Amino acid sequence: MAYPSKIDSQTIMDAALALLESEGEDALTLRRLAKEVGVTANALYRYFSSRDVLIAAAADAVAQRLYLAIEDGLAELPDDADGETGVRKLLRIYSNFAEANPILYRTFLGAKREAASQLPHPRYHELLWPRVVSIIEPLTGADHAPAAAVTLWGLLHGIWSLRQADVLGGKKPSEIDDYAFDALIIGLKRQAV
Repeated sequence: MAYPSKIDSQTIMDAALALLESEGEDALTLRRLAKEVGVTANALYRYFSSRDVLIAAAADAVAQRLYLAIEDGLAELPDDADGETGVRKLLRIYSNFAEANPILYRTFLGAKREAASQLPHPRYHELLWPRVVSIIEPLTGADHAPAAAVTLWGLLHGIWSLRQADVLGGKKPSEIDDYAFDALIIGLKRQAV
């Protein structure tokens, strides 16, 4: 067994996310994670006071991945891209991320707020909100951007949930996305007027 000083939080979190992806959230326990990284379960209490905090930390690591995917994707846009282009890019990045990482995304959505409050800063769950608002604001204006961000998240989470339940009515996911994204953009533009 490795001594706790021989591991670090990144190694632990990489192992936690790998365990999540391979076996799902039920497999992610302090005892099981300790086995994966070669320490005793008690050694992990230095990093996580409970399983809920471990799940919250994993959810925040997923939020970090999503945040970085958004940043990387937006960096591809030309400097003169308009607000609609930015929002469409955001929608596509978010949807693709959720589709490619369904187990991680489910964990991202399900972390307990109380447990997340015990995590160190920065908390990527908290960084995502202002970043999404800043992407939407050029399209909607500052007054409407927060409500638009909630609407965008509701739409994306809803579509993802329908995909997971396999109830898209025979439609391809891309057809649903394209229609929903067009409807959202049209609605956001109307509200901004």
